[in-house]
Amino acid sequence: MTKIIHFEPTSKCNAACPMCARNVDGEGCIVSLSDLSLENFQLQVSKVLDTLEKIFFCGNVGDPCADKNLLQKIEWIKNLRPDVVIGINTNGSIRNPKWWTDCAKLLTGIYDYVVFSIDGLEDTNHIYRVGVQFKKIMDNAKAYIDAGASAHWDMLVFDHNKHQVQQCKQLAKDMGFTWFRSKETDRWDMHNFDHLKPANEYNYIDYDRINHIQCERNVESSTFVDYKGQEFPCCHIGEVYYSNKERNKDILQYTPKQLMEEYQKRLDSNNPFYVCKRSCGETVNKRSQWKEEIQLK
Repeated sequence: MTKIIHFEPTSKCNAACPMCARNVDGEGCIVSLSDLSLENFQLQVSKVLDTLEKIFFCGNVGDPCADKNLLQKIEWIKNLRPDVVIGINTNGSIRNPKWWTDCAKLLTGIYDYVVFSIDGLEDTNHIYRVGVQFKKIMDNAKAYIDAGASAHWDMLVFDHNKHQVQQCKQLAKDMGFTWFRSKETDRWDMHNFDHLKPANEYNYIDYDRINHIQCERNVESSTFVDYKGQEFPCCHIGEVYYSNKERNKDILQYTPKQLMEEYQKRLDSNNPFYVCKRSCGETVNKRSQWKEEIQLK
């Protein structure tokens, strides 16, 4: 029974974040560019319409707001099931204030939200969010919040912006954001950059030694659908499926359809995929990245 669908509605994005799966260390896009069609979206939703509780638009390689049909998708599901919670994760610099006002008029549910991923202030946000214009984020977020919708400010904290956490929190409060959250990425075992350093000393984790998994998908009754309409157990498995790295060879031998069954077989036999250990280990998992979660209003 599926309660939550995580949609990646597009592979398009205006940013070149160094740790993103869409590129190699921020250099050159390695994925095909397309949007998930409205028809494919409707087909996926219709299969679980009766049990559906939440849809959130995020993704591994694209920014949802670059999808030319995003608002049409939201309007369609809201007309059918206005009680379904809608969430969007974005860098915030795509589209214009008019578009964001229109978006706010659709996200009227008490739990509907948009996460604006803003990693610092004007002098630091672009260091990781390469190509993103801070002023556009502020203009778009203001238009969205002023139209009455709920916004969350999520901040990735690095060495270069850790001194700005309190300033960002205050700005979020002044602008009317509902939540402020900060986290420190765990991707340092996969990336090494001269210009990017962790906020605190990174302690290497031997994920191969982790066998006990608290599967995010099973806890939430969720599934992940990418911009090609391919269904994966979760976004973590979907992300590494794009990668040709040696570490992910245990994933790449399967088709997306096969993965829907194989990941559970591996969990049941206490032999989870490496990505499952990395993402959903009982003691070390993606949730451990979060450092601060504050409701502002």
